[in-house]
Amino acid sequence: MAGVAMCEVLVAVWPEPQPFSRVLPWGLKLERLGIGGFGWGLAWREGDGIRRHRNPGPLSRDHKGQAELAEVSSTHFLLHLRRPSKLSTVAMADTQPFVSDDGSFSFAHNGRLALADQLRDRFPGRLFGRADSEVGFRLFAELLGGGMEGGAALAEVHRQMGGNANLAYLPARGQALFYAGNPQNDVWCFRLDGAECASTALHSADQALFDLCFPAATDRVRLAPTQVTSLGEGTRAHLEDGAVAVGGGREGVELQ
Repeated sequence: MAGVAMCEVLVAVWPEPQPFSRVLPWGLKLERLGIGGFGWGLAWREGDGIRRHRNPGPLSRDHKGQAELAEVSSTHFLLHLRRPSKLSTVAMADTQPFVSDDGSFSFAHNGRLALADQLRDRFPGRLFGRADSEVGFRLFAELLGGGMEGGAALAEVHRQMGGNANLAYLPARGQALFYAGNPQNDVWCFRLDGAECASTALHSADQALFDLCFPAATDRVRLAPTQVTSLGEGTRAHLEDGAVAVGGGREGVELQ
């Protein structure tokens, strides 16, 4: 897959705080099977904001980071495992998830945003890395700042920047969102160990995600292109084109 970013992204939401140790084995499996290892990061809710850990190396070798995160408990986790399309961008500045300047949300991307280079000049002094994902993050933050709702903003980032884009959004308050826009890496929603989860599919056009990583997962749903899922607060909804409803509806969703 030359030129294709083969990152994996996982969002896990529990009704009560859980330790990072619940997420760690899932991340290790996704990294090993999803060809990650070129950076990893974790964002989580803590108090009234979002906290983050990043490392430009593999999760499996970040023993210091794993030890530091052992004391972390949260209801909401966003995990990103990186395999960039350009290995020259392996650096801390391009390691995800990204977190807003005020700590109000985190953002992660899998895929390749085709028009990133054309949009870089739109964000002078706000880009610290060289990868396309950070441009998408800054555009998303701008759209949110202009009053656009999270689901619509995720879809608008993909519309403006083109290419392939699975996008995850974890706000300090409200529901986490996951937008499916990368046909080379499906987004699956499921329940596992008391958590509502959404994850990319290991770039495997089958159900290897469950056969190899999450065999105990239930309530499995594959998002269609341009659909957004919301996770948390006892609901899970999936609608097209960036719209997110509060409730348990599944209209237009393919069940597996």
